[in-house]
Amino acid sequence: MPYSVFICEDHKIVIDGVRRILEDSGKYAPIESFRSAEVLMKSLKKHQPNFLILDLSLPKKSGLDILPEIRRLYPDTWILVLTMHNDPAVLQKINDFGAHGTLLKDFGEGDLLQALNEIARHGRYENPRLQNIENDPIPSGVLFLTEREKELAALVAQGKNTSEIAEILGLSPHTVNTHRKNIYKKLGISSIQELISFAHSNGL
Repeated sequence: MPYSVFICEDHKIVIDGVRRILEDSGKYAPIESFRSAEVLMKSLKKHQPNFLILDLSLPKKSGLDILPEIRRLYPDTWILVLTMHNDPAVLQKINDFGAHGTLLKDFGEGDLLQALNEIARHGRYENPRLQNIENDPIPSGVLFLTEREKELAALVAQGKNTSEIAEILGLSPHTVNTHRKNIYKKLGISSIQELISFAHSNGL
């Protein structure tokens, strides 16, 4: 019986390419696609596929944001993460959060099928292109932030207060504070000054 697959990716050209590869192989069906984490999470409540192909760079919530929750709620779904970044800190987070494999986005047809086959057989895909990347002592924390969190960090760096940020972004002050707490947690910081320094250092 073919494996069912969900694809969560915000670029249609990538979705179309992945779908073609899977359909041509004859081993994967049905194949459903989603452009945001929010829509994906709603769909997972109704149906859990054999495979989830998950992009890290999604609007609002990133793949890293939802990966731990998916692993906790749907442990029988295998997750293959797609990313543009070979940053060791990001790759370590992907592993820590329980993904079954990782592919860089310049993958070829054979790479994708090999990754899915390995996961189906052994529950894990060890990407040979990523195995020799050494740990970076300075994580690129900006890669862990969603686009909304980057916007907020940039506004903080401009000297905007909570009320001003809320008005600019169309959010409530409570939501702004929640985003800021999430940023602190992701970056391992605890003050506005540290956030301002981080934003300036990373060109936000």
